[in-house]
Amino acid sequence: MPTTQYDQSVDAVADALNKGHISAKTFPQEHFHIVPPVAPGSGTPATATATAEGTTPAPALPLLFQPFTAKNLTIPNRVIVAPMCMYSSKDGFMTDYHLVHLGSFALHGAGLVLAEATAIEPEGRISPGCAGIYSDDHIPGIKRVVDFVHSTGGKIGIQLNHAGRKASTRPMHTPDVFGPEEYWNDQVVGPSGGANFQWDDKHRIPRELSVEQIQDIVKAFGAATVRADKAGMDTVEIHGAHGYLIHQFLSPISNQRTDHYGGSLENRARFLLEVIKEVRANFNPAKPILLRLSASDAVEHLDIPSFEVNQAVKVTQWAKDAGIDAIHVSSAGNTPLQKVAYSPGYQVHYASRIRKDVPGLPVIAVGSITSGKQAEQILENGDADLIAGARAFLKHPTFALDAGRELGVNVNYAPQYFAARYA
Repeated sequence: MPTTQYDQSVDAVADALNKGHISAKTFPQEHFHIVPPVAPGSGTPATATATAEGTTPAPALPLLFQPFTAKNLTIPNRVIVAPMCMYSSKDGFMTDYHLVHLGSFALHGAGLVLAEATAIEPEGRISPGCAGIYSDDHIPGIKRVVDFVHSTGGKIGIQLNHAGRKASTRPMHTPDVFGPEEYWNDQVVGPSGGANFQWDDKHRIPRELSVEQIQDIVKAFGAATVRADKAGMDTVEIHGAHGYLIHQFLSPISNQRTDHYGGSLENRARFLLEVIKEVRANFNPAKPILLRLSASDAVEHLDIPSFEVNQAVKVTQWAKDAGIDAIHVSSAGNTPLQKVAYSPGYQVHYASRIRKDVPGLPVIAVGSITSGKQAEQILENGDADLIAGARAFLKHPTFALDAGRELGVNVNYAPQYFAARYA
């Protein structure tokens, strides 16, 4: 097989090290940081204005730029970077790419940065290019990202995931980087197995998990949580959305087991609740835990059993009782039969329903929220407590700062970027 571009880059680094062109030694000066006096993205209201008629009071600070606290985590604004798969890892390791990618969002004022879906087992990766947290060897690379984000005054969490029947897929934008030996097509698993449970012809045919294997995965979530804590993560997010393993258990489309992990909603939610309890038991009790949930399979146009918002409300209440501190509400991803009507804020109604029916649990809204005014309106309407964005940050890494300026906030920039306030 021809050497891939990635292998060439790895070989080039190894060759340079061997020849002494670059040094494996590090120096303390390389870890020097200028600590900002206040976190980028924090803000104060615009000042009062004087007119001939008198002084106009300063407006109240918009909800989007009021601090938010969950347990020991306080973020300076309500703007969150949602996890985004980057398909830029080798053997699960975070790299310089992740340092720059995630670090840039913190530098530009996001209240909380959530790292991509990070696999708790090697076979739980979505693709060979996905990040992992299934080995202690992953901790230093993750910690390097965490330490940089903290040095900017930012906060960071990591999304813990097992892809289930959607594992071992070709990376979206780099399909030729990984050779066939780097996939695990025969080890893809799900709640139910066989050709009838293959997501589509681009995915693998899953094997049904045994009860013992399910318990092993629950324990793997716990072990991954310990690593996240050792790396200094401020929070972890359990990925229960977008058709990955936890969502697969929740939905009767992908879960047709006849044991205590299938059938009734209580049984289908059992795996999720066991994972939450395991994660809670292995994470610093002072730190919050988040849950990402698809509130619907988005197949309401079909007359088939599915996971829908009424069930999502019940599961959210159970998840709250089990120990989560906030819910991040998304939708779909578990079947190609889904129909999603993409439009501005298209998932906010799910967040609103859950916030109304599960009082006392902070709710994160996400999905085509692309401006400060739109985000502020969602908060003012009482539909959510926080706002997450993904593609909005890819398009504008300064999304949080831009939102502040749009809303008339005197938003703080990183010290090195202070001149941008006057641009």
